[in-house]
Amino acid sequence: MRRPLYNACVFPVIAQLGPFTLYTYSLLINLGLVLGLGWLYWRAPAENKTRWLDVGLAALVGGVLGARLFYVLANGAYYAVHFDEALMIWRGGLSWVGAVAGGLLGAWWWARRTAQPLAPILEASALPIPLLSLLIWSGCWAAGCAYGQEVSAGEWYAAVSPDIYGVQAARWPTQMLGAAWSVFVLLAVYGARRQGWPEGALGWFALSLAALGAFALSFLRGDPMPLFNGFRLDTVGGALVLVASTAAWLVKSQRSNPKPQMTQ
Repeated sequence: MRRPLYNACVFPVIAQLGPFTLYTYSLLINLGLVLGLGWLYWRAPAENKTRWLDVGLAALVGGVLGARLFYVLANGAYYAVHFDEALMIWRGGLSWVGAVAGGLLGAWWWARRTAQPLAPILEASALPIPLLSLLIWSGCWAAGCAYGQEVSAGEWYAAVSPDIYGVQAARWPTQMLGAAWSVFVLLAVYGARRQGWPEGALGWFALSLAALGAFALSFLRGDPMPLFNGFRLDTVGGALVLVASTAAWLVKSQRSNPKPQMTQ
């Protein structure tokens, strides 16, 4: 009988310093957020660096709030009984769909409040989007979250990994596939930067590709998730983000005011 392709190396904790625990998942997400904000600040025009950074921070706050809110609503039956845990974000429980919705809403609100055009900020966010996706999937791989459905141990693609109860089994390597797809998106976005699309289109393109991967992989995930008409809620939400971002990219890229092509 063929053995699984690899044994998942799950290392949720990097270090324990007295009462403080450094979690791999949290570290990787925070690293992605810091790199994204730093990239946004670096790409901003000299006169707008702090304003762009403020928009990025508004997107960060909105993304965190949206991610937690969507997760709590999706698991409403549990939090209706354990309402005091709804705000305990440090205990885990975030929705990437909510993060996208909240992040876009926060960025739009602050950009409008400060009279900053959102299109160039979204354009500058094109590369950080797949980078953050890569770090999130890698964090899930390390922490053992977003694991795949069980498969036959003889399948060549199977990975041995635990579920939320610590039960080891051969599963779809969803976290590894998500990380690999994020690398592909990063390369695709980098290659598409010379297409001459109008400002902002590249950001929607990056979000569309990232959403496509998350949507497709949701059909292989085995972690618990409430259903809507027989589909996982993250599948439904992923479909909505995919359709919306793809439509925005198609509309934006077809406009007749392309930005100047980037030069070396």
